[in-house]
Amino acid sequence: MALLIVASLLVAPALAYLGVIPAPLVVVVEIAILIVAAWWFDRGRALGARDPFLDANRPDLASPVANWDPPRPTEAIEQPKDKPGALK
Repeated sequence: MALLIVASLLVAPALAYLGVIPAPLVVVVEIAILIVAAWWFDRGRALGARDPFLDANRPDLASPVANWDPPRPTEAIEQPKDKPGALK
């Protein structure tokens, strides 16, 4: 299937090189070929279906890349002890 996609992607520039189709049309044809190829790969799945390949090591909760968490001020976590009404 991948070989068929690559071959079809090479046909449009070859036709433009030979002068059969205009060069700006090649961009439209290439995008159409990629959209049809993506549809072809995904056409067997039902609407709202899960991904066919589930990752066994996926996290339960979504987390940022590299587990980076922005720093939070301590006042948001612990009440400052030097303010009036603070718990001691």
